Amino acid sequence: RGCVGVGHVQAGALSSESARNDFPGRQHRRTGAWRPNLSRRRVGTLGEDIAAFFLRRRGLTIIDRNVRVGRGELDLLVLDSGRRVAVEVKTIVTRERAQHAEDAFTDAKAATVARLARQIRPPAHRVDLIAISLSETGAGIRWLRDVA
Repeated sequence: RGCVGVGHVQAGALSSESARNDFPGRQHRRTGAWRPNLSRRRVGTLGEDIAAFFLRRRGLTIIDRNVRVGRGELDLLVLDSGRRVAVEVKTIVTRERAQHAEDAFTDAKAATVARLARQIRPPAHRVDLIAISLSETGAGIRWLRDVA
């Protein structure tokens, strides 16, 4: 409960018995195509689940998720050594290893998240970024502290 599993499957052909069509979005390696059946919202929710699990495993406490602040939203609000931290989560699905989720965290987004973090009461001590890149080989996670 509350855990997200990220696994790895070895490359190679699947037998015809295991390559069934009864699951939506299932990958058939024999076609060479990797097409996850995830909407943008589902990718975002999956990224927030992975980020929350990642931070809990490192001893942080999740205070709240999807915190509405005026017209904006903070993805995660956590406690790190007794200090409140606003966490922005950026998740991308990519085939290219050269693409990084943190590239989607623009200066404008950093300014917005920093403003929202100051508006909550009590205000957040800092803003962190969790950047998650999902690919056919697994998930890459980067935790960047004090980004805004």
